Amino acid sequence: MAVKKPKRSTAKRRRIPVTASLSPTTTTQPTVTPAGSSSANSLSVLMALTPSGAETTSTTSSLLTIKSSKAVARKKSSMATAQLIRRYHTLNKELSQCLARIDVSQTGTGEDGRGGGYQRSQGPRYTAQQKANDLARIAAIRQEMDDLGGLDMYQKASTLGQSKQRGGDSSKWLIPVIESCYPKLDKKADKPLRLLDIGALSPHNYQKYSSWIQATPIDLNPQDPLITKMDFLEMPVPTTKDQLFDVVCLSLVVNFVGDPTQRGEILRHSTRFLVPGTGLLYLVLPLPCIDNSRYMDHELLVEMMAALGYTTLVSHHLAKKLAYYAFRLDVAPEDNKDGNKRRGSKKTGTNQPLFPKKMRHDKPNRNNFCIVL
Repeated sequence: MAVKKPKRSTAKRRRIPVTASLSPTTTTQPTVTPAGSSSANSLSVLMALTPSGAETTSTTSSLLTIKSSKAVARKKSSMATAQLIRRYHTLNKELSQCLARIDVSQTGTGEDGRGGGYQRSQGPRYTAQQKANDLARIAAIRQEMDDLGGLDMYQKASTLGQSKQRGGDSSKWLIPVIESCYPKLDKKADKPLRLLDIGALSPHNYQKYSSWIQATPIDLNPQDPLITKMDFLEMPVPTTKDQLFDVVCLSLVVNFVGDPTQRGEILRHSTRFLVPGTGLLYLVLPLPCIDNSRYMDHELLVEMMAALGYTTLVSHHLAKKLAYYAFRLDVAPEDNKDGNKRRGSKKTGTNQPLFPKKMRHDKPNRNNFCIVL
């Protein structure tokens, strides 16, 4: 006798997704599902919800948090370094101004080189009370400088700012310029180029080029025993041709000096150390000194340098924060009569500088950087 099979229900079964009853913390082992079933498509989702997947996600998140924290720390450190450098520059500039006013009252010559410590019609410009105020301010400035760590801490901050990790080593711009100026240079020759690095923060800036560049780093307050302690303005002038340099570097040196007349004297003094005809001056200034000053701009700087004998502007580059210049000394100092004299004034009977402090861009929000030559 044949047994009748029960009829299959024609009603559609409602399929419940595999993950519907699982929470992210579920530890139930996944059910093996035949290939081709709808549950097989949910395996990747199920694996992502296992404890091992959650642990991996947590680890990745932790690593990202650590990297983010380090980036924030580096940014804060960089900002603190820049803030210290700016503050020290501001204090140094104000100190120079106070000292210059006292000097003017004693010598009768202002920072623009003109006579006039006193006004004939209005009496003395500089009173005893003003001098007392300046002396008090000088003491306060020097105290704040000491509190910041003095010149030593400023140099350390500058060294950190110049580190390759922060992209502050400006020597990398100079090397291609030197190579272009000396196309026939034998880098394996016994006589390398002589380079004077003034205000050097590191003795290793040109170490990788030591086979053809002999660097002499000097600074007022060296941060490395390989840097010679020396004030450039007091450095003995070479007496023989062999003592002259092929390259003189003034990277962020001129702007550090607070007195405009001393800035000009540094540029003038550099001509006495270079080989005439081929010697290169490498000059680096903060960009605002060139493009945002009331008293200085690119055209005036080039004109000043030409008056000193640097008649060829070999190369220049205005970057985001810095202005790079390479000048060639075409005229020897002893032959440069115009660059080594002052103009006489019939009105005052005093000698005036070739380039006094003179307004060129009378606009708001500009700085007062200038060079008196």
